[in-house]
Amino acid sequence: MQLEIDRENELTRRYRRWRPALMSFFLKRVRDHAEAEDLTQDVFTRVFGGTHADPELQAGYVFQVASNLLRDRARRSRVRTDSRDAVGSLYGQGVDWIDPEKIAAARDALAMLAAGLAELPERTRNIFVLYRVENIEKQLIAESFGISRSAVEKHVARAMVHLMARARKDSE
Repeated sequence: MQLEIDRENELTRRYRRWRPALMSFFLKRVRDHAEAEDLTQDVFTRVFGGTHADPELQAGYVFQVASNLLRDRARRSRVRTDSRDAVGSLYGQGVDWIDPEKIAAARDALAMLAAGLAELPERTRNIFVLYRVENIEKQLIAESFGISRSAVEKHVARAMVHLMARARKDSE
């Protein structure tokens, strides 16, 4: 109990000693009182927050910690600014912003497409996937299945008609 009171008194003494100098240091650099308060509190937490804090800290050490906090703050700010600029440069350029509603709608559409593909005969499904998804040329598909190029076109057309009809039915 006494040890805890002594520790509290020591922290109060250090706070009274270091706070004005640290606030002045930070206010000259950030020009925002609330930010200076936060940075001062961070210095106290880092320097005096441990259970074995050195009672005879040198001013150089305390202000080195303060300088490091300012550098960290500048880095974080630069990263945020760079990120904000990158996102801002994309705005208005046709970039589609992702939101939960769009994700859910896309998943539903993908599930409907998968169900429609599952209803197709296996050969038609395979030919459609090779042509539309894998972007394989019709002639190469025809050769690998041992059919004519026009037969590949007919399979793709049949699959498209089926999938479009299913999409219309599902949207009603």
